[in-house]
Amino acid sequence: MITEHSHTQQHPLWLSVVLSLFPGVGLGAFIIGMAPVLEGWGLDPIFALFGGIGLVIVPLELGCLAIVARRTTGSWSPLAATAYRSRLPPARLLTMAFGLAIWFLFTLIAWISLLEGWAIDLLSPWVPGSILQFAQTNGGGDLPSAGVVAAFLIIAFVFNGLVGPITEELYFRGYLLPRIDRYGVWAPVLNTLLFSIYHVWTPWRWPQIAAGFLPLALAAWRTRSIYVSMTAHVIINIVFLVMLTASFAAG
Repeated sequence: MITEHSHTQQHPLWLSVVLSLFPGVGLGAFIIGMAPVLEGWGLDPIFALFGGIGLVIVPLELGCLAIVARRTTGSWSPLAATAYRSRLPPARLLTMAFGLAIWFLFTLIAWISLLEGWAIDLLSPWVPGSILQFAQTNGGGDLPSAGVVAAFLIIAFVFNGLVGPITEELYFRGYLLPRIDRYGVWAPVLNTLLFSIYHVWTPWRWPQIAAGFLPLALAAWRTRSIYVSMTAHVIINIVFLVMLTASFAAG
């Protein structure tokens, strides 16, 4: 059932699809192009992913928000283009955010343990090798130098742990979601499905991303607060990076 849920200017569905997917396609192209270059330099191609978040995702999404904000409010602030900025009591916000993060991490561990191998095998004939490599949680072989490890950690935690998730929440839940909320409860469902497909660099995890992030989108939609999903998203990414770092360290 389609309902009018806010006074935010609405997007046609095709525009929501295009705006949702084009940053992810840009990052996918960047990874495919840069991974061989990084390998030639003796660097792990995973730098293409974490570097691409800072060089592709953040500029594209914040740039889009800044342009919209300038046209609609006269301000260049990306926050001016977003809705769902209700403030919640800190205790409620943190309780919800940690609960949402725990749910996502539960679905991630369950997916990796039970279904990810099957999904990777199913998709491997059609996924470029530079993308498929991210199905591996450790590269094996010799450990990189301390300098490379330090650079990896800085890039990963700055871009994928903080700047990336904050930007994605401003863009997906703060900007795109309110502009389809005429669909009522189906709006966060659609927003989450598009957010899953946007992750073109991990197509074998689309079902898990959808299951894990749907409660975040629902929480942002119901509370009219992107701060809930933003906090949860940052927690999720930092915990995931800690897990990934431990996996690499274990060899």
